[in-house]
Amino acid sequence: MPQDRAERMRVLYGQHAAELWRYAMRLTGDRVRAESVVEGTLTRAVERPRLLEQSEGAVRASLFATARDLAGRGAEHDAEHGVEDTDGEVPPSVPVLDDAVGDPPPSLLPRLLDRTDTRRRRIRTALAAVVVAAAAALVAYAITLVPVTPAGPSPDMPQGPSAPVTDQPMQPVAQYPVTGEVSVVDEGRGTRIDVVAHYQPPPGGGYGTEQSTYALVVTDHTGTPSTVASWTAAAGETVTPSGSTDLPMLWVERVDVRSVTTDQVLLTATF
Repeated sequence: MPQDRAERMRVLYGQHAAELWRYAMRLTGDRVRAESVVEGTLTRAVERPRLLEQSEGAVRASLFATARDLAGRGAEHDAEHGVEDTDGEVPPSVPVLDDAVGDPPPSLLPRLLDRTDTRRRRIRTALAAVVVAAAAALVAYAITLVPVTPAGPSPDMPQGPSAPVTDQPMQPVAQYPVTGEVSVVDEGRGTRIDVVAHYQPPPGGGYGTEQSTYALVVTDHTGTPSTVASWTAAAGETVTPSGSTDLPMLWVERVDVRSVTTDQVLLTATF
């Protein structure tokens, strides 16, 4: 898989966009929502190069899981905010026949590439700003012989990741049939947390019938926790919850996956 984000996006789009589009249309029954689901799914996937090194079937399964989560969140948002159709009912997700779906909009790939390139320029600009600030601090120190106090949290406080984290394995805390990886992505005005949670299949394989509810909890440099996402899952499923926080990436100390029922920490990652 190419190292360049734009090239990774082109490969992902060529291999999976058409099938992902049909799946998103079946989930949402609406071209605008389906386009948003596909865009969000591919944007998240391109930030996870380790995932893209897996087999095509594993990548496809992860993309479909992300699309299902995004479509579900969109439906929950509409229901919470009272979005209605012309008959006064909350629009359901209706099945759409494959032959009525068509192809993804022609504007989708250029927009994805532009979004990828914009993020790359933003990272380069941020890195350049850090280098300039560091150089200025060194010059000031050499002239005044007075240490420069760094911006952000006190040096005595825990520091979060200084660079994006991709697919870091989460450590199990309790005896529970789940494993996971976490990615931490700087979004300029905040931080996005992406998790891939793998729930162990039941004896005999397949999927379980009982759903449990889980939460994605971020703890900042002061030790204050906040829930940024929640989801339900059954045995045998792979789920890709994602949540955003206003915290700068440097202030993210820990990410946990917790059981909502017991508030027990199941998986954790410390930075």
